[in-house]
Amino acid sequence: MEGRQKYFEEALSDFVHDAASGGAIRHLVDLGYSLEQMVQALSYPTPRERVQRTAYRYMLESGMLLRVLPGAKEDSFVLISLQARDRERLFLYLQEKSRENGQENVYVSCPFGVMSRQQNERMTETQMRAYLSFLNKREQDYILGIPWEDRVMYHRLTSRMREIGRKLLLQPELECSYYFLKTREMITAK
Repeated sequence: MEGRQKYFEEALSDFVHDAASGGAIRHLVDLGYSLEQMVQALSYPTPRERVQRTAYRYMLESGMLLRVLPGAKEDSFVLISLQARDRERLFLYLQEKSRENGQENVYVSCPFGVMSRQQNERMTETQMRAYLSFLNKREQDYILGIPWEDRVMYHRLTSRMREIGRKLLLQPELECSYYFLKTREMITAK
């Protein structure tokens, strides 16, 4: 009987959370808010961890975040490597390819879960911020608010990720790439 009571309480809690905050959190994710911005924007008090779980689940369910690129095993991507020092040409090319593929078909590889592990220990937030010092605080907040898995993941090129993705691409040691699903191209900078 105790198990049924606990299940009912959890289901009720999930229902109340979704009614009070779930829709708002999903909307804020779509707007590109960081975790801290979401916590502050909610009118119903919701624990930070719950906001993070809800946002992360929505990012996965909506395809904003992918664990594996569609068709990545069946087909290979054509690798195009451009010079990072010619930023204007690089960014114009990315913009042209993004238009050609449609924003919903462009992803940026994100190695943050892998890189946050240092000799099998998680890096502290301070260490991660130092590592991501090429990003401004708002961009760092966005990246650090996502509970990255211990693998390379792929983030759809949303307006928030467009500004971050350009900076990631210019950091060759991160090995970030843009993936264009329609044209099956992968763009890196060297």
